[in-house]
Amino acid sequence: MALTTASKPSALAGLLAAAAILYLAREVLIPLALAILAAFLLAPLVRQLEHLRLGRIASSFIAVVIGFSLIGGVGWVAARQALSLAEKLPEYRENIRAKIRSVRGQQEGAIGKAAEAIKELENEAAPESAAPMPVTETPPNAFAAFAEWIGPFVHPVGTALAVIVFTILLLLNRESMRERLVGLIGPRRINVTTEAMREASSRVSRYLYMQLVVNLLFGIPFGLALYFIGIPNAMLWGLLGTLLRFVPYAGVWVAAALPTALAFAIFDGWSEVAWVLGTFLVLELLLVNVAEPLLYGRSAGLSPIAIILAALFWTWLWGPVGLLLATPLTVCVVVMGRYIPELGYLNVLLGVEPVLEPEARFYQRLSARDQDEAVALAEEFAKEHGTVGLLDTLIIPALGLIETDRHRGGLAPETERFAFDTIRQILDEIPVEEVAAAPRARVCIVPARDEADELAGTVLARLLPGAQLLSAESLAGETLEQIDKDGCGTICISAVPPHAASHAAYLTRRLKKRFPKLRIVVALWTSEAGERIKSRLSAAGVDEVATHLDEAVSHLRQTS
Repeated sequence: MALTTASKPSALAGLLAAAAILYLAREVLIPLALAILAAFLLAPLVRQLEHLRLGRIASSFIAVVIGFSLIGGVGWVAARQALSLAEKLPEYRENIRAKIRSVRGQQEGAIGKAAEAIKELENEAAPESAAPMPVTETPPNAFAAFAEWIGPFVHPVGTALAVIVFTILLLLNRESMRERLVGLIGPRRINVTTEAMREASSRVSRYLYMQLVVNLLFGIPFGLALYFIGIPNAMLWGLLGTLLRFVPYAGVWVAAALPTALAFAIFDGWSEVAWVLGTFLVLELLLVNVAEPLLYGRSAGLSPIAIILAALFWTWLWGPVGLLLATPLTVCVVVMGRYIPELGYLNVLLGVEPVLEPEARFYQRLSARDQDEAVALAEEFAKEHGTVGLLDTLIIPALGLIETDRHRGGLAPETERFAFDTIRQILDEIPVEEVAAAPRARVCIVPARDEADELAGTVLARLLPGAQLLSAESLAGETLEQIDKDGCGTICISAVPPHAASHAAYLTRRLKKRFPKLRIVVALWTSEAGERIKSRLSAAGVDEVATHLDEAVSHLRQTS
C-alpha cells in the first residue's frame, strides 16, 4: 500500500508522536508491556483452569503464582550457581595471570613495540604524586543508611510488582480490555479489531513457544557438553544460554562468551576453550540453518530487516527491556498495519508477506533488466504452480503490465526489448506439455497487433497440438492471405491489454469481411473483460471470448 502525498506528513508526524510518548512514558509502559507479554503466555493456562470450574479470580491467581514462581525459581537457581562460581574465582586467579603473561610474552614485532610505547607515554603522563583517596560520606543516621542500602533495589522490585499487578488485572479483565480497545479504534470496526487482536495473540504466542523450543534445543545440549568438557556450573551456563537467546542478537553471544571466559580462566591449556567455542558454533549453525527454518517458518510474520530495525528501535527507546520485547511488540504493530488501512504502510515496510503480486514481481525483475532473477522467479513459480499456472498467472499478466507501461510511454525501448527477449527465452526453456487433444478444425492463432500479442499466442500454441501461430510482423493483407492459404477453420485472436478489445474487434471485422463463415475466438488476456466488452466483440463478429488459457483451449477444441 503506497502512501499518498497528503498522508506522508501526517504518517511521519504520527510516528514521531508515538515514539515520543513511548519514550517519555517508559516507566509506566515497560511494566505494562511486560505484563501483556506475561498475559499472552498465561492466558491458555487460565482458560484451562476455568474449564475446571475454578472461577476467573482463582484461575488467574493460580496461573500468576505458577508463572512467576517458575521465573523466580529459575532466577534462584541462576543466583545460587553464580554465587558458587564467585566463591571459586580466587582459585583461578593465578592461572589467569599465567595465561596473560604467556600471551604478553608472545607479543613481538610492531604491535608489541607500539604497546610498550603507549605504556611508557601513559607512565610519563601520570602525576608524580599518588591520587588522593576518595572521601566517602557517612550517613547521618540509621534510617539514611538503610535508605542508601535499599535504594538500588527499589526500582527493579517496584517494576516487578507492577508487572505482577498488571498481569493479574489483564487476566481478570480480558473481555473488558478487549472491548475498550474496540471502542478506542471504533465501534464500526468491531470485526476487524477482533480479528486483529486474535491474529496478534496467535502470532506472539506461536513465536514465543517456538523460540522456547529452539532455545531449549540450544541450552540443554550446550549445558551437557560443558559438563563433559569439565566447565564448572555447567547447568548455570545451559540455563543462561536458554534464557539469553530470548534477547535478539546480543544474547546468544553473551551466552557463549561467559563459559568461554571461564574455560580460559580455569584450564592450563587452550583445548578446552576451543571445545567450548566449537560446541557453540556447531549448535548455533544447526539451529540457524535447520531447526529455526523448520520451527519458526513465518510464525512472527516479520521480515529479517524488520527484526533488526525493531531491535534497534526498541532498544533505543527502552534499553535492554526494549530489546527483549522488540519482536512481540513489532508483531502487534504489523498486525495493526494489516487490518487498519491508515497504518497499512507498517505492514508493507515490516511484514514478511510479498507486497507485490507475482506478475508485478516478475515485471519488476524485467524492468530492472535482471535476467537471472527473472528466470529464477519463473522457475520457482513453475515448481509451485505448474507450467500452465506459470503461463496463465505469471507470464501473460506480466505481458499486460509491459503493454500498459509501453502505451503510457513509461517503458524505454531497450527495456521493452529485454523484457520480450527474456520471456521468449523462458518460453523456450521451460517444458510445457500439451493439455488438449488436437482440434478437428485447423486452428490459426493471430496476434491482434504487436509482439506482446504474439508472445501470448505462443503460450496458447504450445498447449494446442497442430495450432499454427502467425507472426505479428506481417501486414494485415499478408495475414489474410496466409489464413486463406493454410485453410484455417478457426481463428484465435491473441489480444493483450490495454487496447486489446479495440485491436481484436478491428481485426475481426476484416476477417469476417473476407471470410464470412470463419469461426473466430478472441483470447482477451485480462480478468476485467466485462459484459460490455464482450457484447462489443460479439457485435464485431466474434463467436467466443476467453480470458484464461483453459477457457481458450476449451473453445478452440470445439469443431466449427
